Amino acid sequence: MPPITLASSNPALADDAPRVVVETALAELGESAEHVSLAIEMPRTYLRTYLERGLPRALPGRIRRRLAAYIGVPDHALA
Repeated sequence: MPPITLASSNPALADDAPRVVVETALAELGESAEHVSLAIEMPRTYLRTYLERGLPRALPGRIRRRLAAYIGVPDHALA
């Protein structure tokens, strides 16, 4: 799997803090973006697209809550 490159190099994204939280948590857990995407009942490429391309700009509520629970952070950290 190629390393994840955050969309932070894209100046159009004003706040990358949630993406940094997700990237850090994935690294600490030793989980791939693909595995976690499937674990939160999303398509395999969902988190990689979120992290690398910045899409969606913000995680929808139900996805944010599932992801936060899975990676062990408060859901407001991903808002």
